[in-house]
Amino acid sequence: MAKHQISQGDSTPPQSRLPKDRLKRVNLGKSFAEYDPLLREQDIYVVTPAIDAASSPQKFSSFFVGRRGTGKTAITLYLTKRNKRTFQILPQQFVPTVNGIAEKEYRDTRQRAFRSLKEAFMRAFLTEAIKCWLRTGLVGRNALPDELRRHLSLIEDHDFDSRLLVFIDHVTAPLAGANDSAWLKQVKISEAIIASLNQHYSDVTNQTLLLIDRIDEAWDGSDRAVIHLMAMMHATVELSARTTVIRPIIFLRENIFERVRQVDNEFGRLETSVTSLDWTPELLRELIERRLAKPFVTKLRLHGDTWDAFFANYEGRSSFEHVAEFCQLRPRDVLTYSSLAIQNAVAVRHEFVEPSDFQTARKAFSTSRLKDLSDEYAENFPNIGVVLGRFYGLGTRYTFVGVESFIERLLVDDQVKELCGKWVYSNTQPERFIELLYSIGFFGIGENESEAEFRPSGISTAAGLRITPKTTASIHRSFWDALNLHDQTINDLGDSVSLRTSGVVTELPEGTTLSDYHAALQNLLDELATLPQGNDHAAQFEELVGQLLRLCFFRSLTNIASQVRDVNNLKRRDWICANTAITGFWEQMRARYQATQVIVECKNYDALTASDFQQVAYYMGPSIGRFVVIAHRGNEIKDQYLKHIKDIASSGKDGMVLILREKDLQVFLRQSMNGKMGDAHVQELYDQIVRKVF
Repeated sequence: MAKHQISQGDSTPPQSRLPKDRLKRVNLGKSFAEYDPLLREQDIYVVTPAIDAASSPQKFSSFFVGRRGTGKTAITLYLTKRNKRTFQILPQQFVPTVNGIAEKEYRDTRQRAFRSLKEAFMRAFLTEAIKCWLRTGLVGRNALPDELRRHLSLIEDHDFDSRLLVFIDHVTAPLAGANDSAWLKQVKISEAIIASLNQHYSDVTNQTLLLIDRIDEAWDGSDRAVIHLMAMMHATVELSARTTVIRPIIFLRENIFERVRQVDNEFGRLETSVTSLDWTPELLRELIERRLAKPFVTKLRLHGDTWDAFFANYEGRSSFEHVAEFCQLRPRDVLTYSSLAIQNAVAVRHEFVEPSDFQTARKAFSTSRLKDLSDEYAENFPNIGVVLGRFYGLGTRYTFVGVESFIERLLVDDQVKELCGKWVYSNTQPERFIELLYSIGFFGIGENESEAEFRPSGISTAAGLRITPKTTASIHRSFWDALNLHDQTINDLGDSVSLRTSGVVTELPEGTTLSDYHAALQNLLDELATLPQGNDHAAQFEELVGQLLRLCFFRSLTNIASQVRDVNNLKRRDWICANTAITGFWEQMRARYQATQVIVECKNYDALTASDFQQVAYYMGPSIGRFVVIAHRGNEIKDQYLKHIKDIASSGKDGMVLILREKDLQVFLRQSMNGKMGDAHVQELYDQIVRKVF
């Protein structure tokens, strides 16, 4: 056993105060916050500067920006638990209606078109806060001031997305028609609402927080979507400056935030309201220590003692230093890597987590990390995992000339040209290519082979990065095992070397090539856009949904069968899928609703009826589970749908119905085309329904 570090100033070794089987009792929880039951406990949270900035009414941060896995979802859970006036908004509309106005008119933040979008968002935020007050009983309907009561029909009859579209139409229609007086009247409506709020609800201690999250799941990555996001961000800053009653906070992935930085001609207005989701090694260690200590009555000191009671030293230093460096200071990766190491230690009956347990964990962690990186940047660089996979079996370091040689191979790779050509061709200069891979955390750069500087963990841009012909680009150590890299420097691949098209584990439906998979997804997306609604085309829509299930959810839903009847020939389910998920959303549904089988009903029309919900409730049972999906052609989850779901949930069946709209089907297809994996969007839909129903 490696020599174990003992904290100075304490004569009793930390490990002696805990039982010898302590590793078996530890559960670090889930690395994805939305699935982590430990986050139900308040004492598990680490109060980071970002949490402090978000929870303090006196702080002026409107945007919380970080890479994937840096704690955005955890902050929303923390705030929601601590303040009953905290509400989440998960927007679904990110292609603005233009009402005949040229798109270029919306790009300038000083022009009327952009101001119109900003006004629509401000009004949507204000009215959404009022709707949340009414729904939760914080304010009575009859107690609202007259200025707010006049908006009740829009507040009560629409959700955030449909109300936003109404407001966009109201404020842009007179602009398109050159009706200046009507336009001025529209853009001043939010002023009147704010004045009423400030007059009647100005106590800052009762500030309402609107948490806008998971934006990357709702947009298509287009320039129009970026403009829409810009309008939302400017509305957030302006609203926070004009009232203390309502404070919108937007949580953004760094890659999306960078898109706004590149386009917004008044970005300086936004930049002063940004908080980066940075983590220090000390905070990350506390994150793990709080979870390690959870099962035990005896509590050791944080900041070292607790970690030392479970983990042996690594190469002559605290093993946590190794973990923090290896995981690039990302909370999700630190949790994943530490959990895998603990599992390995338990399997071989180690009393402590030894260096060998980390070494065993590397392969699984590295594979997961590479997939996660590809998924994170799929919106910016579609199918980037294909390019990263081309490094398989090569070296860990590349000279400037070596990078040129690698790019030359990419440009003659048919699969790369087909799936990644749009962005690869824009980055064929070695400086641009190195800069791109540096910006996502894959490459580090230096002037020699032994030193490589990787991008910092917080908000950053590669602008001003110094790359010269003397630059050496090094692949981060966490990706070596997944790519089976050799610890050597590549100066020239040579004419005889071809890039590998296999080796990296690429998740695809059985018997499908990547090119065929991409083409099949595109065909479904095209068909969905043109398929007429109605009974005459119901069978086509049903088949389309079945193909979507096979292509987008093959990791979790298997043995997908259509037109399945029960033994008595009474119940006919459109699709039934075996739920074989071992983690994530679908595993959660199996645990919560015993959904060993998932039933999917297809409705080729846009308005669901009471009989549709009665039908799916009839399918639920103890042997098949109490979770059913309805896929339909509408784009709104109406209040009457939520009432039907609540009736089913509160009945003896205790079941759940998940509604998939046409735009959700489009999201699943588009994300799969871009190489984006995971259950984030379906989890988001489930969360939306649950929070409105219960």
